[in-house]
Amino acid sequence: MSKVDLVDWPAGEVLALSGSASSLKIPVTVHNASAKTVRIADASLVEVRSEASGLSLRLEPAPFQMIVGPRATSSTQLRLRLDPLTPPGHYRGEIKVGDLVRPVEIDVLERTALSIRPAPLLVDASLGRRQTLMVAFENRGNTPLTLDLVGSYPLGEEVPLSPQRLEHPSEGADALGQIFNRALGLVETPSLAEVGRIDLDMPNGPTRLEVGALRTEPLTVTLPDELSPVARYHVFAPVYGTDLHLVIVTAAKPGLPGKAKPRKQEKAA
Repeated sequence: MSKVDLVDWPAGEVLALSGSASSLKIPVTVHNASAKTVRIADASLVEVRSEASGLSLRLEPAPFQMIVGPRATSSTQLRLRLDPLTPPGHYRGEIKVGDLVRPVEIDVLERTALSIRPAPLLVDASLGRRQTLMVAFENRGNTPLTLDLVGSYPLGEEVPLSPQRLEHPSEGADALGQIFNRALGLVETPSLAEVGRIDLDMPNGPTRLEVGALRTEPLTVTLPDELSPVARYHVFAPVYGTDLHLVIVTAAKPGLPGKAKPRKQEKAA
């Protein structure tokens, strides 16, 4: 019997793990029954493959070191630095900790992560009621996505006198605090009143976005007939766990109606 062994993980007993590829951790407890200090400086997966496809898990180098004193027990956690784009599925194989080998089964869960840019997408209403803009989509998860934004979505107008406009910190001493609050999601959002709907269309039709892919697609926006030139509007189109956020403004204001031009004074004869 070896003088160095894993506690509560007998040889032949399978350890089952489940989670996203980037968050998997294995608890490791080593007992050293010898009279010498033991150093374990490596840990690795041994032929861990998908049951469905046979794909081998890609494991980035994982910093791992354990020093176990004579007749002592030491515990740590081994973080599996798997590729975040590892496809979801059930994987079987072995893990090696120093000279110790144990069977392991890993269920990599589906992870949906979509990035949309620009965020927000700015629409200038003065450029026309119907416009086609370019939007970039990046699939940062581990499963393919289908992009389909065609539809009619609620249009919200900012309430110009909402209390939140009085709560913005001033420049200077409070600027740093504002940055932290915004990063933590503590900044108040404007109050919105639903005033209609806008239509979105994808000229190229719905598209499939593979894992790790970045694609720019045209998006056609059809605005309502009447929008206030001095208001700001928001639209949130849900796409999986995120939103395509549109901000609609009128940058070039039309002339004020009914205002006569000043008459030139005639010179006295």
